[in-house]
Amino acid sequence: MNRIFLTLSRVLGFCVALQIGSYAHADETHAFESDVKAFRQANKIPGLAVGVVKDQDLAWSIGLGYADSNRTVPVTADTPFWIASLSKTFVGLAYLHLEQQNKVQLDEVAAKTPNFDGLCRWLESTSLAFANGLNCDAKITIRHILHHQVNDPPGSQFMYNPIMYSRLSRHLEHKFGEGIDAVEGRHNYLGQTIDKEILEPAQMTRTMSSMWDRSKMEVYFDLADGFKVDDKGNKTKLPRPDKHIAGGAGVVSTINDLAKYEIAISQGSIVPKGFGDKLIYPAKYSSGDLSPYGFGWYFQCYQGVKLMWHGGWDPDSGYSALFLRVPEQDLALIALANSESGLWWGNSLTEPQVERSDLAKLFLDNYVEFPEDPNSDRCRLEIDH
Repeated sequence: MNRIFLTLSRVLGFCVALQIGSYAHADETHAFESDVKAFRQANKIPGLAVGVVKDQDLAWSIGLGYADSNRTVPVTADTPFWIASLSKTFVGLAYLHLEQQNKVQLDEVAAKTPNFDGLCRWLESTSLAFANGLNCDAKITIRHILHHQVNDPPGSQFMYNPIMYSRLSRHLEHKFGEGIDAVEGRHNYLGQTIDKEILEPAQMTRTMSSMWDRSKMEVYFDLADGFKVDDKGNKTKLPRPDKHIAGGAGVVSTINDLAKYEIAISQGSIVPKGFGDKLIYPAKYSSGDLSPYGFGWYFQCYQGVKLMWHGGWDPDSGYSALFLRVPEQDLALIALANSESGLWWGNSLTEPQVERSDLAKLFLDNYVEFPEDPNSDRCRLEIDH
């Protein structure tokens, strides 16, 4: 009898614990949902889709506003958005696959790609921020480009340089495709590699790795319109992007598909065997010191917790995006917007500061578990040996 009583007590206690956990999760989600709605209103975002992935499951998602200028198509977790620079995470992973397959050598000099020197010399002559410290006579490699370490001397410092990243598709097209003169207007080799190594195994059927992928025309036609929004909330529809994937941008995706992407990364199913550490830890400089970036992801410690992330911003087409991973807690935030200023906060070109994003901060405050001592060694950006 006592044994039965103890068993029942344990079962009841377990059920109560589950119920309390469920209530806690519900409260957490309800608070975040309210915050997201207020965030959208404050930033006058025409259409916003947000999702939270927890324990390899899309735990919560929401679509707010409309995907079109006529306000007839509501945004959902299945609405395709141009994800702008979030594409770099796909490009970095694609290059890891090509490196693992011994198809590319990352220490190859970038100037071997036709027209690279001409672009570099043009950029070097401008007053653009990306030209600061750029020396086209230096030995810039594909690895330097992938890790945003091209500025002089290459390999010594981090400087976000999307113009150089945009040369990566030409690098692959020169080596394996139909040549850089044929790259415009077609689904290039980089896009094909992303399809084969990432989209297909992750079953991301609502994602295009290029606007010129004829097999994904339904996604193209469902793409949310992009807008420029002024301070009063007046919206101007902007021209739809019409690009191949150059390296810096090119991917169109949805919350549901990016959740599949997050889950596939966490499970290792789309990460080349033996190369997982290269994806989830930052690159190093030639000195051996840690960089804040590697293979398409920013890395930082925030209050003792390791964060991986990337933003997206396209003011010419009217889109912004954010993908924030907390890998050690199996947790991620994904957000897509169809206005250029909706999710963009003007991150530094030389250091990661995702906590400056209002939406990221709401997510961190609602979902992330922080150590009591934020200066503890719990956040390790370097591989333990």
